[in-house]
Amino acid sequence: MNNNEYTGSRKITIVGSRSHASTELREYVETMRSEYDEVEFVSAGSSIKFCLVAEGSADVYPRLGPTMEWDTGAGQCIVEEAGGSVIRYEGGSPLTYNKEDLLNPWFIVKKG
Repeated sequence: MNNNEYTGSRKITIVGSRSHASTELREYVETMRSEYDEVEFVSAGSSIKFCLVAEGSADVYPRLGPTMEWDTGAGQCIVEEAGGSVIRYEGGSPLTYNKEDLLNPWFIVKKG
């Protein structure tokens, strides 16, 4: 768990997938490197990434690539019950379900 408020450093832990890393994900991580003193990138499986944010081990999970509703529903529930959020990358509105097209837009998972 990050203790930024105690050390005075600006550290962020980002979870993502190296096997599904898009150019946009790499650009996102580089943007965070310019905003934070320390950026840690942790590669993990899809459901684990949601859980790492929910438990506070990671700060953000940017998913800038394709997923389907069935890939994210349980993880979103866990994150939201832990006080976090899952929002669309474009516009910041919550990720929604039961759409005609089950493909999710890009999204960001954030801790509370």
